[in-house]
Amino acid sequence: MNFFENQDRARQNTQQLIGLFILSIVAIVAAIYIATLFFLRIAPRIWWHPQLFLSVTGVTTVAIALASFYKIACLRDGGSAIAQELGGRLLLSDIANPYEQQLLNIVEEMAIASGISVPFVYVLDSELSINAFAAGFTPNDAAIGVTRGCMEQLNRDELQGVIGHEFSHILNGDMRLNLRLVGLLHGILFLYLSGVFILRFRSSYRSENKGLWAFGLALMLVGGIGLFCGRLIKAAVSRQREFLADASAVQFTRNADGIAGALEKIERMGSGLNSPAAEAASHMFFGNALQLSFWENMLATHPPLSDRIRRIRGLNYKPSRTHIQTRSHSHESAMGFAGNSPSNTGAPVSAEKVVNQVGRVAPEHFTYAQKILADLPESLRLGLQKQQSAMAIVYSLALNHTNSQVRDRQLEWLREVQPAELVEETLLFGDEIALLDSGIRLPLVDLAIPALRQSSPEKCQQICKCVKGLIKVGGDLSLWEFVLQLVLWHRLEPCIHPESSAKAEQFDSIQEIWSDCILVLSALAKVGQSQPDAVTYAFRSGVFRLPKVGQQEQPEVPIACNFAGIKKSLDRLRLASPKLKLAIVDACAHTVMVDNQVTPQEAELMRAIVITLDCPMPPFLIPRKVSKQGKSSVEKK
Repeated sequence: MNFFENQDRARQNTQQLIGLFILSIVAIVAAIYIATLFFLRIAPRIWWHPQLFLSVTGVTTVAIALASFYKIACLRDGGSAIAQELGGRLLLSDIANPYEQQLLNIVEEMAIASGISVPFVYVLDSELSINAFAAGFTPNDAAIGVTRGCMEQLNRDELQGVIGHEFSHILNGDMRLNLRLVGLLHGILFLYLSGVFILRFRSSYRSENKGLWAFGLALMLVGGIGLFCGRLIKAAVSRQREFLADASAVQFTRNADGIAGALEKIERMGSGLNSPAAEAASHMFFGNALQLSFWENMLATHPPLSDRIRRIRGLNYKPSRTHIQTRSHSHESAMGFAGNSPSNTGAPVSAEKVVNQVGRVAPEHFTYAQKILADLPESLRLGLQKQQSAMAIVYSLALNHTNSQVRDRQLEWLREVQPAELVEETLLFGDEIALLDSGIRLPLVDLAIPALRQSSPEKCQQICKCVKGLIKVGGDLSLWEFVLQLVLWHRLEPCIHPESSAKAEQFDSIQEIWSDCILVLSALAKVGQSQPDAVTYAFRSGVFRLPKVGQQEQPEVPIACNFAGIKKSLDRLRLASPKLKLAIVDACAHTVMVDNQVTPQEAELMRAIVITLDCPMPPFLIPRKVSKQGKSSVEKK
């Protein structure tokens, strides 16, 4: 099952979740109606009162809906909102202790290896048990939280196994489903909490009103039904996903001992949380976050630890001889498409493999990620940890390093809008980045994102505008400059417009986005080919991979396109269903791979496309050699 199939399955689970939620509401309404009959002391033989039933149904449904909508609104910030509710503390690299720095390093390696932006990392300082979670609407706004016990009691391999498990939830589309589950179930839990509030109110004011006491107790009992239904729903949705995440973690790291060792330590030390918010988020965690006893087998959100350990031990992969050699040699084999360079002796990468690599992580990708972090100059490594220095690094990526006159104009403009200290940092970082392989540029953007997202929405928007200004001063827009703007805006969008991450898919038919697909494929064909016949052949190779192609209007040649049009089309394609995104990425891959050669420009544009579509792609797409500031045949507008 590939990334897109997992996304589609999560989408189907959401529909099932809504059905189960409706059944729970029906059960709650029936229970409240019966309780109301007894409360009003209506004769048992007259059990059917249509007006009363409609009133109970209306009031109960509205109360549940309002509570759910309120919770969903509170969660618009994505994973960070869940982490803060659980008492999480945002982990900052520049003040991290050794345990915390190790955790941050693992998360950074995992993010680079899987092709997503580095998530926020939170530590639950008051929780000494071993547990962790991932939360968010998309891979672009994910947050990872770990308990202090998880961070301090596990060795590096075990901690990497746990983080690999959580990254599987990020890549498999589980997070959006889990957040929706939190929002919907809050409406059911609201009745139980209301009953508790009424009883406490009566006790505090020493009220003798027995009717108020009976009503509060009835709400608690009915809310208990909702609590029971909610736990059943969470168990039904999350149990099988936990087995999949365990298997994916082993596949990512090729080390079953790591995650199995973490589970064995949980058997001895426990994974329960003390936070009152653990009930609502229990299905998100690595292990059972609730202390269950009698109902444990029925209501636990996770499979029994013994079953998970047994399955993981059965997946005890051993690194192959090839993988051992790969780790001991250069990271070159993990970079780019096979066939890009004569020095590459690997098998050619097919378009089908490009699609299958989305959402997949292999050990060689970790090798590459570790190599990137190890090869970064110390000044860059430290700069990525600080907000102002991270801004300077991003600005330096927009400088023209091949034309000193253009760069001088850019720096002169930057001095007019930014402090002198920031401009000097930009110049220093620019000199260092110019000496590095160009394949490091996009990973640098992703590594800078956590520090940049600590800024206000207005500041993040200002950063994007400043990059745009630097590029405008530089003259004609290059493909790299377009990619930089596109990726930077997409990565910072959850901070600038938090509601954008929660948008649901809007397009299920290829007809609705046909013109957008044609424009993007036209751009890829023009970027990768120079001869008119070759451009047309590449374009049509991609078009014929789209679904229902025979029912749509097919241009004979690629259409005229510009960077503004590409950006607009990608914004629409981002809202396509997982099945349509699969077709789009497949068509793009066939356009790129039509001649079994991938230019650096094709590689960069392809990565920008899949990033914008929220389709995480490992770094095998990173170009080996990129001509700096290279221009493309896509028109500027």
